[in-house]
Amino acid sequence: MRTLFIVAYAVGIIIIGFSFAIESVLYSQTGSKRFNFLHNFPYELNSFKVDNKKSYLLLITELIGFISLAFSSLAFAMYYQNTNPTSAYIMFAVNLASCITFFILRFVKLTNYRGHLLTTSIYVVINLLLLLLYYFFFTNADYGYVFTTGVKVSEIIILLVLIIFEFFLMLNPSYKNWYKMVKIEAEVYSRPKYCYLTILEWGNLLIYALSFIPLIIVIFF
Repeated sequence: MRTLFIVAYAVGIIIIGFSFAIESVLYSQTGSKRFNFLHNFPYELNSFKVDNKKSYLLLITELIGFISLAFSSLAFAMYYQNTNPTSAYIMFAVNLASCITFFILRFVKLTNYRGHLLTTSIYVVINLLLLLLYYFFFTNADYGYVFTTGVKVSEIIILLVLIIFEFFLMLNPSYKNWYKMVKIEAEVYSRPKYCYLTILEWGNLLIYALSFIPLIIVIFF
């Protein structure tokens, strides 16, 4: 099961990275500036088009990548199912929710401002919850979570402050017009160079991918 866990994780990362690389190339071929992960939203990298059969292949490939990551977390849960199945499968459920939410975020454009912001908010909260679950998992010898460790008030306060801070930064009214901010001349863009909302969305994906590394350390060492 340990081998299955690491293989599924590696396959998922490779497939998703490969899909993003291809879509970055396709994005640059449209005549736009190169895709910038600090500047462009996940949905802008999405090259899916209903009337283009090739785009279905990329969509399916990316979906397989996320399924592979979710399966990796399932393998981790199955590895610890005899120790504490409740804890392990809670982490799998939250992992799966994170994959699904980001995949949905790839299709929700900023023209649907409320829908996009709601999806991003859910995605951020899910990832914060996942990190909190990992924290309790790693700091408890029998992996019993709060049932044996208890929850410190300071930990809950820090989590709530972080969530409030994230939401406060997302409530920037200028984001409503970002979908209009495209190239206006050869090398001139009306968008700012950096966008917190964009960094937040891609950054949470990066944090999610890196969060598997502690799991690898735990399961092998």
